[in-house]
Amino acid sequence: MATLVPEILLAYLSLFRPHFTKPSFTFFSSYILSLLLSGGRKTMSRVAHTCFWVDRHLASWERFLSQNRWDTTALFGTLLDTLHAKLADSLKIHGAYLAVVDTLLIAKNGHKMPGVQFWKDHSGNADRGEHLRGHHWAILGLIAFSQQWGRFLCLPLLMQLISGQLNPFMFAVDPQGVATLATIWDSILPLIFQLHLYLNQAALRVVVDAYFAKAPFINPLLRKGIHVVGRLRKDSVGWDDPTPEQRSDAKRGRKWKLAQLLTALPARLVLVHLYGKVITVRAVCRVVWLREVSQKVKVVVVEGLEEPIILFSTDLTLSMAQIIEIFGARFTIELAIRDLKGHFGLADYQCYLAAAIHRFVHLACLAFCLYRLLQLDKATADWLPPAPKGVSPASFAHLRQGLRRYLLGRILSAKSGEIPNLEDTQSELEAILRIAA
Repeated sequence: MATLVPEILLAYLSLFRPHFTKPSFTFFSSYILSLLLSGGRKTMSRVAHTCFWVDRHLASWERFLSQNRWDTTALFGTLLDTLHAKLADSLKIHGAYLAVVDTLLIAKNGHKMPGVQFWKDHSGNADRGEHLRGHHWAILGLIAFSQQWGRFLCLPLLMQLISGQLNPFMFAVDPQGVATLATIWDSILPLIFQLHLYLNQAALRVVVDAYFAKAPFINPLLRKGIHVVGRLRKDSVGWDDPTPEQRSDAKRGRKWKLAQLLTALPARLVLVHLYGKVITVRAVCRVVWLREVSQKVKVVVVEGLEEPIILFSTDLTLSMAQIIEIFGARFTIELAIRDLKGHFGLADYQCYLAAAIHRFVHLACLAFCLYRLLQLDKATADWLPPAPKGVSPASFAHLRQGLRRYLLGRILSAKSGEIPNLEDTQSELEAILRIAA
């Protein structure tokens, strides 16, 4: 493999060598390469078929996920160190790291898989119906701003299965030793705490959609010093502090229907950077209490095309423009999930062991981040031609085409003995067909 791929890709893969034995590292590096090279579903049989330079049975590939001794947590630590070294200040958005959290459904029918059940499908896709049978995942990513491309990027890092009520596989135990069924927050909050720990508890904000704007999600983060920026439902309400004219035991002041703040208060024109453009929006701002949230939040109501958009931030130091811009960056996780499914096979796992499923999805996230770093690295221009007009430089399809072209060129120009498992013209032809298929 070392004679086939660009040196810059080998350098990134070599960073993870200490976490594997020599045979396991061969499987790991080949697996990461195959995720981008192979077309269609990223099943283990297709991965093994693509990697002609690894002369091992399919069962050996399957054992790499299910039995070989290596730790995804250790890989995450090395990946985060690499991202920090390569992207540096690009990971700081308005003075703090910015994480993004979302959930996604993956259809699965396997009765032996843990956690498979029917879930309410909020996608609005009529073809899928109101419910979907499969897995519900929580996903956490880190957002960076690329000066090179002038846009925000999401780097997916961690995922966790969410335990349902019908087929539970996770339980939470309180200090008294009483076990209860795990809630969705028991799956999502540890991902954020783990990232915060690896960032040495540096300043961290989490941007979320309206589903997460609930006290059981916000309050535990505030206790750890982690701020939340997100969206509120259109029927949300807030309260001022009690005034001296109210009764001495009053806990709340005036109640506001937050969507009506846009007409109740004088609006301002705010200049913001959204989706690569500079636009002007009409907005108002007020600091209020939200139901059961442990501290006051800054609410920003933005005039929308049809109805007001209500945003909030527990970090009161952020300006209106910064809150709007941070929430706009949340959309990058939707693009990341699309690419994870389309290019790295996030939904293609067929294994039944929880450890193997966990490793499968995290290797997809790791491959996404490594190839994104590859696109941003200036050394990549030595072998990858510029993206044609109309094609984004962030396109993984363009990177796949360039990498395939490079590998095919190496195979055709290789001298006898330079590439293992290419002993004659027939094996060379088979290797070309496996890569080009």
